[in-house]
Amino acid sequence: MPTLKTATILGAGAMGSQLGLLCAESGLDVKLWDISNEALDKGNELINTHLDRRVKKGRLTAEKKDDFLSRIEFTLDMKAATENTDYLIEAVIEDLDIKHKVLKEAHEHAPKHAVFGTNTSSTLITDIAAGIPEPERVIGVHFFNPPGTMKLLEVIYGDKTSKETAEITGQMGETLGREVVYCVKDTPGFVTTRLLGAIVNECVWAAEWGEADIIEIDAAVKYRLGMPMGMFELLDLLAGGGISVQYHVGKYLTEKLGDSYRNPPMVDKMFEQGHLGKDSGRGFYVWSDGKTNEVPFKLARNVDPIRFFAPLVNEAAKLVENGFMTKEDLDKAMIMGLGYPRGPLRMADSMGLDKIVEEVNRLRATHAEERYEVSPMLAELVSEGKLGRKTKEGFYSYGPGEFELITLDVDKETKVGTLTINRPQRANALNMDCFAEIAEALHIIEADDDVRCLVLTGVGRNFSAGADISMFASGDLDEMIHFVHPLQDLLTRFETLPKVVIAAINGACLGGGLELAIACDLRVAVEGALLGFAEGNLGLFPGSGGTQRAARLIGLARAKEMIFSAQPIQADKALEWGLVNTLANKSEFGEVVQKTAQAMADKACLAQGIAKRVMYYGEQCDQRTGVFLEGSSFPPVILSEAANEGITSFYYRRKPRF
Repeated sequence: MPTLKTATILGAGAMGSQLGLLCAESGLDVKLWDISNEALDKGNELINTHLDRRVKKGRLTAEKKDDFLSRIEFTLDMKAATENTDYLIEAVIEDLDIKHKVLKEAHEHAPKHAVFGTNTSSTLITDIAAGIPEPERVIGVHFFNPPGTMKLLEVIYGDKTSKETAEITGQMGETLGREVVYCVKDTPGFVTTRLLGAIVNECVWAAEWGEADIIEIDAAVKYRLGMPMGMFELLDLLAGGGISVQYHVGKYLTEKLGDSYRNPPMVDKMFEQGHLGKDSGRGFYVWSDGKTNEVPFKLARNVDPIRFFAPLVNEAAKLVENGFMTKEDLDKAMIMGLGYPRGPLRMADSMGLDKIVEEVNRLRATHAEERYEVSPMLAELVSEGKLGRKTKEGFYSYGPGEFELITLDVDKETKVGTLTINRPQRANALNMDCFAEIAEALHIIEADDDVRCLVLTGVGRNFSAGADISMFASGDLDEMIHFVHPLQDLLTRFETLPKVVIAAINGACLGGGLELAIACDLRVAVEGALLGFAEGNLGLFPGSGGTQRAARLIGLARAKEMIFSAQPIQADKALEWGLVNTLANKSEFGEVVQKTAQAMADKACLAQGIAKRVMYYGEQCDQRTGVFLEGSSFPPVILSEAANEGITSFYYRRKPRF
């Protein structure tokens, strides 16, 4: 396999220029081609503006900026751009004739080993590859915007794409630092665009058919499913007009897949009227006169999001069962490319596949649309009683030790176990499935005589930023009471586990994350970590024992200061207050945690366990009463107007108006 040293970007627009910069930052020499000096100048300006912004923020040195720019050559000459290249990325507009013209000219000059990647988001790779005599050298490389920060690369095979082309593309993805997923069979819209279009259209159809108001649908998607935005919000806020994109993608999918994939009339009408979103002043929402169109949290209670989510899962199942992408890659693609809180197949397992199938069948009976035909894979799973987490098997298996949201590692030699919260894309936010997995991990640790100490930490830059807001969005008071008290019992298990538990606070430790940490026996924090009860900013208060444990740990006055102000404190102040036991700098953090854990593991485990329980129960004359009162008082607060304002403002990054 050739070593990748040079890259050619065909098209110097917004995406092409960013891809050129990404290649240069990754150590490749880049030729950036376009048809006019004006286009090249704009690309050059975009690159310089981006680099200057990073220099100004101190994220890049002037020397590094000059180094990156020295690697990029702008040219109008196709031969000069391609004759010595290792990898070409076509990034021209979504017009098949133009793509054919550009690729054909590039093919005339490119060396035989060069691969042709096409950065399209929906067009069949096979159709694009037909533009050159060697279609086996063409492959889809769907980068996500902005490519410098969006780490996903969706690689799509054409019908004739060779194994070597795919392998070199995988090498290219690795060179660029991307997380690569593979769509190994060509299909319109591939996986990410196809599935995004599916849930967008279902939301629009629901509004079209009068099932709910637009803003209620957005609230359900945003807060109950935990998506970054409601789908109407998304289309309105996409640069250049998401409604235009949805219109054209819908037309293309209808042409290739049939009338069931057509746009709802609402999309066609808005496109024809030029109401393309915020940039045009109007889309699904009116954006004139400074309107912000915030979607209130409380409206999420009005609509069950399974209405939109079940058809998405059904479409995803069809893609997996027909061999377009593995379930693991599909879930990763939706998380990393579209900001999903979890993979849709994992989310379906949590909802219950029987409920998904029931909803799809209801839609099929009501609307007689082909897209509501239940996927054979889904139907078979349900018929076999594989309904998801509740039966320990669905799309995935959930047997003993099979975790999604945590990892559990045991070092038999040191007798130290490590439980790691593994939701980096959500700042390790805690949800009910995460709590259930933590509970199972505690069972495993307690039963394992080879483990004498447990370390609890988080993946990436966060310990845990708190509870996942989607847990509270249904507005069902009984449901919230049902999970608050078991959650409090789970944290009590950390206090009564007959083994020492150390919270290794590797970054932000906020809200429910701090409640979890203070239920541990010891806390080791990295310098610069933030610790705090942020619930007050949302119109809430700690509801999993935080009010009681914090007061006992650092005193009533300090606990009140933290809870009432809702302001986090730095790790050094947390050490001073007694909230953490040990502070370590970043380079020594892992070593300090390991030494602390080893010191605990070297002692008599039986004595430690008994001592823990004696201290816990000896202090419980009134804590259990306090914890019960806290848990009983928390659910009504989440239904308050203050909580609605606090959570809504949090999502829109503004100061709450209580």
